[in-house]
Amino acid sequence: MADKTYKVSTHMANNWQVSAQIGNHKLIIDQEAAGDAGPNPLDTFLFSLAGCVSTIAKMVAREQGFVLNGINVEVEGTINPAGLAGRPSEDPVGFKHIDIKADINADLNDQQKLAFLELVCKRCPAHDNLCRASLLDHQLS
Repeated sequence: MADKTYKVSTHMANNWQVSAQIGNHKLIIDQEAAGDAGPNPLDTFLFSLAGCVSTIAKMVAREQGFVLNGINVEVEGTINPAGLAGRPSEDPVGFKHIDIKADINADLNDQQKLAFLELVCKRCPAHDNLCRASLLDHQLS
C-alpha cells in the first residue's frame, strides 16, 4: 500500500484565530481570552487523539467481527506552561503526560476490552506519533 500524504494550510490574520479549510470543512482554533471562537490548539490536539482512537476502534471491531455499540474516549494532558510562556523549564514545552481512558460498549469482558484498547492504540497513527516521534522539519515557504 502506498503512503498517503495529508496537508493542512492555516491562516492567521491580526487576531488570535487560526482558520483552515480542510476539504469541505472550515476549522477555527482560538484562544479563550482572545475571542473564544473555537477550541485552543492544545484542546484540538487532544480531540484529534481521542477521535483517532475512536475511529480505529470502529475499524478493529469490524475486523475482529464484533459489534462496537459505542466508545467514549477521554483524553487528559498535563503541561507545564513555563516553556510555552518562554520561561526556562526542565520540562518539555508540550504535554508532560497524556492519559487516555476508554469506556467501551461491547459484549466483551474487561480483559478483552483492555486487549482491544491496546491493539487500537497500537494501530492509531496519532497515538503512534506521540509514542514514536515522526521526523519533523520546519522551514519558510
